[in-house]
Amino acid sequence: MGLMNGMSLGRWLRWAAVALGVAWLGACSVVPPNSPTAGRVQVTLPSEQAWVELGGGDEALDAVDKNGAPTALPTRVFGLRAPGKDAPLLAVFVVQANRSGDVKDRHFGVNACPEERGVYVDDRAAKSPTRIDCLRFKRWADGYDWLAKSYPVVSAYLTRLQVAALKPYGYLNFRYNTEAGAYVSVQVLVNRQLVQPSTRNNDDFLVSGQPALIWAQQVAQAARVSAASLDGALLLPAFPMPLPH
Repeated sequence: MGLMNGMSLGRWLRWAAVALGVAWLGACSVVPPNSPTAGRVQVTLPSEQAWVELGGGDEALDAVDKNGAPTALPTRVFGLRAPGKDAPLLAVFVVQANRSGDVKDRHFGVNACPEERGVYVDDRAAKSPTRIDCLRFKRWADGYDWLAKSYPVVSAYLTRLQVAALKPYGYLNFRYNTEAGAYVSVQVLVNRQLVQPSTRNNDDFLVSGQPALIWAQQVAQAARVSAASLDGALLLPAFPMPLPH
Protein backbone atom coordinates (compact mmCIF):
# COMPACT_ATOMS: atom_id res chain seq x y z
CA MET A 1 0.00 0.00 0.00
CA GLY A 2 2.77 2.47 -0.85
CA LEU A 3 3.60 4.57 2.18
CA MET A 4 1.60 2.23 4.38
CA ASN A 5 3.98 -0.64 3.63
CA GLY A 6 6.10 -1.30 6.67
CA MET A 7 4.28 1.42 8.62
CA SER A 8 1.38 0.86 11.00
CA LEU A 9 -1.73 2.97 10.57
CA GLY A 10 -1.04 4.65 13.91
CA ARG A 11 2.46 5.67 12.82
CA TRP A 12 1.10 6.88 9.48
CA LEU A 13 -1.46 9.09 11.23
CA ARG A 14 1.22 10.65 13.44
CA TRP A 15 3.32 11.33 10.34
CA ALA A 16 0.34 12.79 8.48
CA ALA A 17 -0.59 15.07 11.38
CA VAL A 18 2.90 16.56 11.28
CA ALA A 19 2.71 16.82 7.49
CA LEU A 20 -0.54 18.76 7.77
CA GLY A 21 1.25 21.42 9.74
CA VAL A 22 4.23 21.77 7.39
CA ALA A 23 3.03 20.72 3.94
CA TRP A 24 1.93 24.19 2.95
CA LEU A 25 5.11 26.04 3.91
CA GLY A 26 6.03 25.59 0.26
CA ALA A 27 2.86 27.26 -0.99
CA CYS A 28 4.91 30.17 -2.35
CA SER A 29 6.60 27.81 -4.80
CA VAL A 30 6.70 28.77 -8.44
CA VAL A 31 3.48 27.79 -10.20
CA PRO A 32 4.21 25.36 -13.07
CA PRO A 33 3.96 26.94 -16.54
CA ASN A 34 0.57 26.71 -18.27
CA SER A 35 -1.21 25.76 -15.05
CA PRO A 36 -5.00 25.68 -15.53
CA THR A 37 -6.87 28.58 -13.99
CA ALA A 38 -10.26 29.28 -12.48
CA GLY A 39 -10.53 33.04 -12.08
CA ARG A 40 -7.49 34.21 -10.12
CA VAL A 41 -6.69 30.67 -8.93
CA GLN A 42 -3.90 28.71 -10.63
CA VAL A 43 -4.36 24.99 -10.06
CA THR A 44 -1.53 22.51 -9.54
CA LEU A 45 -2.66 18.88 -9.46
CA PRO A 46 -0.58 16.04 -7.98
CA SER A 47 2.12 15.43 -10.60
CA GLU A 48 2.38 11.69 -10.01
CA GLN A 49 -1.27 11.19 -11.04
CA ALA A 50 -2.87 11.43 -14.48
CA TRP A 51 -5.54 14.11 -14.23
CA VAL A 52 -7.67 15.18 -17.17
CA GLU A 53 -9.76 18.30 -17.67
CA LEU A 54 -13.50 17.61 -17.81
CA GLY A 55 -15.09 21.01 -18.28
CA GLY A 56 -15.23 24.62 -17.22
CA GLY A 57 -16.58 28.09 -17.85
CA ASP A 58 -18.66 30.52 -15.82
CA GLU A 59 -21.03 28.47 -13.67
CA ALA A 60 -23.45 29.31 -10.87
CA LEU A 61 -22.90 26.49 -8.38
CA ASP A 62 -23.14 28.34 -5.07
CA ALA A 63 -25.68 30.82 -3.74
CA VAL A 64 -23.36 33.57 -2.56
CA ASP A 65 -25.37 36.80 -2.54
CA LYS A 66 -27.74 37.88 0.19
CA ASN A 67 -30.82 37.11 -1.92
CA GLY A 68 -29.77 33.48 -2.33
CA ALA A 69 -29.37 33.78 -6.11
CA PRO A 70 -26.40 31.81 -7.52
CA THR A 71 -23.64 33.91 -9.06
CA ALA A 72 -21.75 32.66 -12.11
CA LEU A 73 -18.02 32.33 -11.35
CA PRO A 74 -15.05 30.93 -13.28
CA THR A 75 -15.06 27.16 -12.84
CA ARG A 76 -12.76 24.26 -13.78
CA VAL A 77 -13.43 20.55 -13.43
CA PHE A 78 -10.76 17.83 -13.40
CA GLY A 79 -10.93 14.05 -13.17
CA LEU A 80 -8.55 11.33 -12.03
CA ARG A 81 -8.96 8.00 -13.81
CA ALA A 82 -8.03 4.57 -12.58
CA PRO A 83 -5.14 2.89 -14.43
CA GLY A 84 -6.05 1.12 -17.66
CA LYS A 85 -7.94 1.81 -20.86
CA ASP A 86 -11.46 3.26 -20.50
CA ALA A 87 -11.10 3.17 -16.72
CA PRO A 88 -13.70 4.94 -14.58
CA LEU A 89 -13.06 8.16 -12.71
CA LEU A 90 -11.71 7.74 -9.20
CA ALA A 91 -12.03 11.42 -8.31
CA VAL A 92 -13.64 14.61 -9.59
CA PHE A 93 -12.27 17.99 -8.54
CA VAL A 94 -14.26 21.23 -9.03
CA VAL A 95 -12.72 24.62 -8.24
CA GLN A 96 -14.30 28.07 -8.46
CA ALA A 97 -12.90 31.52 -7.74
CA ASN A 98 -13.60 35.13 -8.52
CA ARG A 99 -11.46 36.91 -11.07
CA SER A 100 -9.64 39.53 -9.04
CA GLY A 101 -10.02 38.68 -5.36
CA ASP A 102 -10.58 42.31 -4.36
CA VAL A 103 -13.58 44.21 -3.08
CA LYS A 104 -14.62 45.34 -6.60
CA ASP A 105 -15.14 41.70 -7.58
CA ARG A 106 -16.49 40.40 -4.32
CA HIS A 107 -19.14 37.71 -3.97
CA PHE A 108 -20.27 37.34 -0.38
CA GLY A 109 -23.43 35.88 1.05
CA VAL A 110 -24.95 34.03 3.97
CA ASN A 111 -22.47 32.15 6.14
CA ALA A 112 -24.09 28.72 6.08
CA CYS A 113 -22.06 25.82 7.48
CA PRO A 114 -24.73 23.49 8.87
CA GLU A 115 -24.05 20.55 11.13
CA GLU A 116 -25.35 17.25 9.78
CA ARG A 117 -25.27 13.70 11.05
CA GLY A 118 -22.63 11.68 9.25
CA VAL A 119 -20.86 14.79 7.94
CA TYR A 120 -17.59 16.13 9.30
CA VAL A 121 -18.01 19.90 9.68
CA ASP A 122 -15.29 22.42 10.50
CA ASP A 123 -16.58 26.00 10.65
CA ARG A 124 -13.52 28.12 11.43
CA ALA A 125 -15.35 31.37 10.81
CA ALA A 126 -17.91 30.51 13.51
CA LYS A 127 -20.77 32.19 11.65
CA SER A 128 -18.76 35.39 11.19
CA PRO A 129 -20.64 38.13 9.29
CA THR A 130 -17.49 39.03 7.30
CA ARG A 131 -15.78 35.69 6.62
CA ILE A 132 -16.76 32.17 5.54
CA ASP A 133 -14.39 29.28 6.20
CA CYS A 134 -16.49 26.13 5.94
CA LEU A 135 -15.29 22.58 5.40
CA ARG A 136 -17.84 19.77 5.07
CA PHE A 137 -16.81 16.20 4.30
CA LYS A 138 -18.97 13.10 4.07
CA ARG A 139 -17.15 9.79 3.71
CA TRP A 140 -20.30 7.88 2.65
CA ALA A 141 -21.85 10.25 0.13
CA ASP A 142 -23.06 7.94 -2.65
CA GLY A 143 -26.16 6.53 -1.00
CA TYR A 144 -29.78 7.71 -0.70
CA ASP A 145 -29.30 10.46 -3.34
CA TRP A 146 -27.45 12.45 -0.67
CA LEU A 147 -25.49 14.61 -3.11
CA ALA A 148 -28.55 15.47 -5.21
CA LYS A 149 -30.51 16.39 -2.09
CA SER A 150 -27.75 18.29 -0.28
CA TYR A 151 -26.04 19.97 -3.26
CA PRO A 152 -28.61 19.81 -6.08
CA VAL A 153 -26.96 22.45 -8.30
CA VAL A 154 -23.56 20.75 -8.12
CA SER A 155 -25.12 17.33 -8.70
CA ALA A 156 -27.05 18.60 -11.73
CA TYR A 157 -23.91 20.27 -13.13
CA LEU A 158 -21.86 17.07 -12.89
CA THR A 159 -24.73 15.10 -14.44
CA ARG A 160 -24.80 17.59 -17.32
CA LEU A 161 -21.07 17.02 -17.83
CA GLN A 162 -21.68 13.26 -17.63
CA VAL A 163 -19.16 13.13 -14.81
CA ALA A 164 -19.37 10.76 -11.85
CA ALA A 165 -16.82 9.24 -9.52
CA LEU A 166 -16.60 5.48 -9.08
CA LYS A 167 -18.69 4.32 -6.13
CA PRO A 168 -18.34 4.16 -3.20
CA TYR A 169 -17.26 7.78 -2.90
CA GLY A 170 -16.98 10.58 -0.37
CA TYR A 171 -17.70 14.25 -0.96
CA LEU A 172 -15.74 17.29 0.18
CA ASN A 173 -17.08 20.83 0.03
CA PHE A 174 -14.93 23.76 1.14
CA ARG A 175 -15.64 27.46 0.75
CA TYR A 176 -13.42 30.33 1.78
CA ASN A 177 -14.99 33.75 1.31
CA THR A 178 -14.37 37.20 2.80
CA GLU A 179 -16.36 40.38 2.56
CA ALA A 180 -13.19 42.07 1.26
CA GLY A 181 -13.32 39.98 -1.90
CA ALA A 182 -11.56 36.62 -1.49
CA TYR A 183 -13.54 33.66 -2.85
CA VAL A 184 -12.38 30.09 -3.42
CA SER A 185 -14.63 27.05 -3.52
CA VAL A 186 -13.36 23.47 -3.79
CA GLN A 187 -15.47 20.36 -4.21
CA VAL A 188 -14.18 16.82 -4.56
CA LEU A 189 -15.89 13.53 -5.23
CA VAL A 190 -13.40 10.81 -4.29
CA ASN A 191 -13.51 7.04 -4.34
CA ARG A 192 -13.00 5.87 -0.77
CA GLN A 193 -10.09 3.61 -1.71
CA LEU A 194 -8.04 6.79 -2.16
CA VAL A 195 -8.70 8.15 1.32
CA GLN A 196 -9.41 5.11 3.48
CA PRO A 197 -6.85 2.38 4.19
CA SER A 198 -7.56 -1.32 4.41
CA THR A 199 -7.96 -2.48 7.98
CA ARG A 200 -6.41 -5.58 9.49
CA ASN A 201 -7.69 -5.40 13.07
CA ASN A 202 -10.07 -3.52 15.35
CA ASP A 203 -7.51 -0.84 16.19
CA ASP A 204 -7.00 -0.09 12.50
CA PHE A 205 -10.76 0.04 11.95
CA LEU A 206 -11.29 2.57 14.74
CA VAL A 207 -8.91 5.08 13.17
CA SER A 208 -9.46 4.21 9.50
CA GLY A 209 -11.33 7.45 8.89
CA GLN A 210 -8.51 9.69 10.06
CA PRO A 211 -6.48 9.77 6.79
CA ALA A 212 -9.54 11.11 4.98
CA LEU A 213 -10.07 13.86 7.53
CA ILE A 214 -6.40 14.86 7.46
CA TRP A 215 -6.53 14.99 3.67
CA ALA A 216 -9.74 17.06 3.80
CA GLN A 217 -8.03 19.56 6.09
CA GLN A 218 -5.07 19.71 3.70
CA VAL A 219 -7.42 20.54 0.81
CA ALA A 220 -9.04 23.28 2.88
CA GLN A 221 -5.66 24.72 3.83
CA ALA A 222 -4.56 24.71 0.18
CA ALA A 223 -7.64 26.79 -0.70
CA ARG A 224 -7.00 29.22 2.17
CA VAL A 225 -3.40 29.69 1.03
CA SER A 226 -4.61 30.25 -2.54
CA ALA A 227 -7.03 32.95 -1.43
CA ALA A 228 -4.26 34.74 0.48
CA SER A 229 -1.47 34.39 -2.08
CA LEU A 230 -0.59 36.93 -4.74
CA ASP A 231 -0.57 34.38 -7.57
CA GLY A 232 -3.59 32.37 -6.39
CA ALA A 233 -1.60 29.13 -6.42
CA LEU A 234 -3.74 26.19 -5.31
CA LEU A 235 -1.72 23.02 -4.75
CA LEU A 236 -4.14 20.11 -4.49
CA PRO A 237 -2.64 17.56 -2.06
CA ALA A 238 -2.18 13.97 -3.14
CA PHE A 239 -4.61 11.40 -1.80
CA PRO A 240 -3.31 9.48 1.21
CA MET A 241 -3.74 6.05 -0.40
CA PRO A 242 -2.23 4.86 -3.70
CA LEU A 243 -4.32 4.33 -6.82
CA PRO A 244 -6.07 0.94 -6.75
CA HIS A 245 -5.09 -1.57 -9.42
